[in-house]
Amino acid sequence: MKKLLVLLMATIMSVSIFAEKIGTVNTQEIFQSYSKTKAVQVKLEKEKTKLEGQLQVKAKKIEQVAQDLNAKGDKVTEAEKDKFQKQQEDFAKERQALQNKLGKMEYDEMSAIRKDIESAINQVAKKGKYDIIIEKGAVLYGGKDITAEVLKTLENSKKIAL
Repeated sequence: MKKLLVLLMATIMSVSIFAEKIGTVNTQEIFQSYSKTKAVQVKLEKEKTKLEGQLQVKAKKIEQVAQDLNAKGDKVTEAEKDKFQKQQEDFAKERQALQNKLGKMEYDEMSAIRKDIESAINQVAKKGKYDIIIEKGAVLYGGKDITAEVLKTLENSKKIAL
């Protein structure tokens, strides 16, 4: 009786495993191919160029002050040295703040794209009545690749507001 029960349980479990409809998705491919990702990358590159331009202008001013102080030689006062040191510190703080701003902007934009991708995966999974969706790289064999469907769903949703 016990052997029969174990055999019955094993059969039920194996049938339920095989009854699952499994899909696979390559999220990295979707992320790289998605038009919103490309638009965000262009936007971030423009912002980076703008911020670097601002920093270069300030760096040139500090460089000019350093040259002026070097030209004075021994006649440089402590007040001038302190003022120059403060300018350098302020420049370093501003550079760090701008890098943080750019990093946060990139994080926020990319997080929104990841949410869009997850939403599209959920839509495709529900529409196709998939029980499980697994990252394609984790699957050696089997499952239906829904990467193209997810990308198509994303592109058709066109929530791009940049």
